[in-house]
Amino acid sequence: MKIWLIVIIALSLFSSAIPTPMQSASELMALGESLVSSIQAKKPDWKYEGVQPITDSASVILQKWTVDSQFVRIAIVSHKSTQDAATAISKLAREEQLTERLQGLGDEGITWGRGVVSFRKRNLTIDVSATNTNPTLDSAELSKNLADEHKVAKEFALLVADVIKGK
Repeated sequence: MKIWLIVIIALSLFSSAIPTPMQSASELMALGESLVSSIQAKKPDWKYEGVQPITDSASVILQKWTVDSQFVRIAIVSHKSTQDAATAISKLAREEQLTERLQGLGDEGITWGRGVVSFRKRNLTIDVSATNTNPTLDSAELSKNLADEHKVAKEFALLVADVIKGK
């Protein structure tokens, strides 16, 4: 009897040391639904459109949000472990045009390229990009559009981070 108790305690201690497992498809789907509800409540003018990931991508959520001439793309990837997700963010920071490291956004966050916000929370990596589809040749207007894209991407990244924090 005592040996079984020791085995059970050892197994429970061992299982708590295992890296965070990839979210199941149903957990990821529930996260996506929570995200839609939260964003719709906070940004009611924005229209949601689910995007079907490529075949065999059950560990990915893709969303598109639009209003007027702006659209936001959100991609959430569930990795097999927290370490795999951390490696993905580190690789992104090395390979892309890193603009800024963000504090307080998930476990680690960066902006890169044309205002894309990427961050990690546990074993999830999240990429949020915003695009203004109004064409312009005016350099001042282009500069303003780029600043707006960056601002909108950060706003949506914070909304996603709030939903994930609660999960």
